[in-house]
Amino acid sequence: MISNLKAQDIITTNDGRQIILNSDHTWKEVTETEVNKIEDLNIYRNILRPNIKATESDILMACELLSQGWKYIMPIPKSAKAAWGVSDGRTTWWNGYWYNSKTKEYSSIRPNKNSKGIYIGDGNNQANTWRNGGSPLKPDIIMYLLSDNGGPLY
Repeated sequence: MISNLKAQDIITTNDGRQIILNSDHTWKEVTETEVNKIEDLNIYRNILRPNIKATESDILMACELLSQGWKYIMPIPKSAKAAWGVSDGRTTWWNGYWYNSKTKEYSSIRPNKNSKGIYIGDGNNQANTWRNGGSPLKPDIIMYLLSDNGGPLY
């Protein structure tokens, strides 16, 4: 008996078939193309920031963005009194932003998928820029998954 299996694992049966385990404890036989796609997805899934409760659709979107080179750089407090949730307008923050390591593009908003399946940002480079006015809004799940560190606790 194998007890350390989890959803999306690919198992080879005794007769050589490959199956994928679903989160509802069912399984399905997969083709070689599907196996490669799932293995690629699992590579990206393992790179995402851990320790957050995210839906499967959030994880899939984050994996798609990551596979195309997008990461999110969290806002960082610039002033000593700045902290997440502090509304004091006298505090300053380094802006958060999206960066694509493959295309060297920046975006101030989450990139959107176009009709060809490519995520495109707004081209607005907010790296090394700062703002006054208290804590920024709490980052969404996708931002958190695609950041390396920082942000409020989830």
